[in-house]
Amino acid sequence: MRDIKELIIIILNYNSSKEIIRQLSMLTDKGEISNDSFIILDNNSNDGKELETYCKAHHFFFHQMGSNLGYAYANNWAIRQAIESGKKYFFILNPDIHIDATTIEQLYLKLKSDASLGVIGPRLLYHDNPDFIFSDGGLLFPKKGFEGNHINFLKNVKDAGSQGMTYDMAYINGSAMMFKKEVLDDMGYMEADLFMYYEESEWCYRIKKSNRWKIAVDTELVAYQSDSSRGKVYEYYMTRNRIWLTKKYSGSLFFVIRERLIVARKKFFSSKGNFKENILFSRNILKGIVHGLIGKTGKL
Repeated sequence: MRDIKELIIIILNYNSSKEIIRQLSMLTDKGEISNDSFIILDNNSNDGKELETYCKAHHFFFHQMGSNLGYAYANNWAIRQAIESGKKYFFILNPDIHIDATTIEQLYLKLKSDASLGVIGPRLLYHDNPDFIFSDGGLLFPKKGFEGNHINFLKNVKDAGSQGMTYDMAYINGSAMMFKKEVLDDMGYMEADLFMYYEESEWCYRIKKSNRWKIAVDTELVAYQSDSSRGKVYEYYMTRNRIWLTKKYSGSLFFVIRERLIVARKKFFSSKGNFKENILFSRNILKGIVHGLIGKTGKL
């Protein structure tokens, strides 16, 4: 059994039950991680019953949120439950991540051994093309309206190399993010009102900006990211929440609005793709701009 007794692994389902069942089976079948090291949540999914049945049969803690109030709301709920049970370390794991028990344990031990380290994550490679990097952590650019980017995105592993622990980043990817209770006590929780996208980015940026904690990616520890669909409302939340973040941290509001309008215009007049989908794409950006400026948050 892996030495992670103070750690809870939180997995949130939204129509990804089969992926979560795969994760749970891989991490527990050989007895490397105990079943009581997990909190499994469901955000009112179409396949939530399937996951609930599996969890009950295999003695995993399962909770149905009852409605979809977003990534941060559900994970914050699970963290509070885990703290009541005496847990001090938390690992948020998305269903589309492939990771082994050894990597989880090593992340935990490194986080636990460094009092100044608040948040840690692994290097993320593409599951279907593991020679290429998805992310070594994220960057945010306030002067560009908090436009984001992944460090070493699409670089070949051989070209990027491995630097071990790296700290020069704005955030850890929320798909595989481990942190300690002391950070929550000091900095608070993720912003649940954002609903989708930028929650972990803003939280890590807040932590980094405080200069009281380090955040890091260990490039020698690897997990694998599967391709996942962005959904029809992706552009709305990305636009709205970028504006929210820009306003909160005094970024360039002019830049983000101008950039978003250019993207919307190009899509609207594009001859490629489905015309109705192009209109919806552009409309979601415009709605995101308006809602971002008036301060609307929560679910669309």
